[in-house]
Amino acid sequence: MFYRLRRKILDTAASFHLGRSSRTGKKIREVLSDTESLVDFHFQSFSTPEHPCRETLSLALRMLERKPAIIVETGSSAWGTNSSLLFDSYVNSYGGSFESVDIRVEPMYKLSALCSPNSTFFCDDSVSFLRKYTKKTTKIDLAYLDSWDVDFEDPLPSAIHGFHEFLVILPLLRENGGLLLIDDTPKDIDVMKRVQPRHLTGYQTFLSNYGFPPGKGTLVNEYLTKNAIGRKIAHDYQLLWQF
Repeated sequence: MFYRLRRKILDTAASFHLGRSSRTGKKIREVLSDTESLVDFHFQSFSTPEHPCRETLSLALRMLERKPAIIVETGSSAWGTNSSLLFDSYVNSYGGSFESVDIRVEPMYKLSALCSPNSTFFCDDSVSFLRKYTKKTTKIDLAYLDSWDVDFEDPLPSAIHGFHEFLVILPLLRENGGLLLIDDTPKDIDVMKRVQPRHLTGYQTFLSNYGFPPGKGTLVNEYLTKNAIGRKIAHDYQLLWQF
């Protein structure tokens, strides 16, 4: 009962913050000397060591080569993978900036208290936020799309939203090396069995109807593959492209 009431209050509060509010991190965090130590520390302390997204997240950060980076995330993660804390740890250790947006107000408040001043959190619709980002002159080194959780019984809305984000963010990525990482995009049935075994029926129904697997980045993957744009770096439960 308390949780439902709290959720209702926070959802109501979000309407007042949407598109108008942001918070910068204020915590002093440890600076780590190498990417492997950074990833190990994160998944030991804030997630789980065997998390299925660890390998692709680690690979994306390694490809940034410990250089200052501009990282943008849609769908702030204050639970589960806790990717927002991971990206904050990178820019806190190697420089650059991290910006994350969520349509809920709760992650903005929670994460700003946990992250360094290199990170800023916004309450907004992700597509609207990215359209505003086009006014900036700096290019994005790593974009992480995770703003609409996939319902594998009805996966198309998440895929369409992810594609809308992609269309806005593609010209914002750094040329000759910009990275795009998308969550909840299982490569095949074997990945689905390992990560989301309860939703195999929905997966197979979508695959039968459309001829390709469901997922947040599945329309992006189809578009980039058929148009020979960029280079696919990795595909497991997450999808990683380089441009």
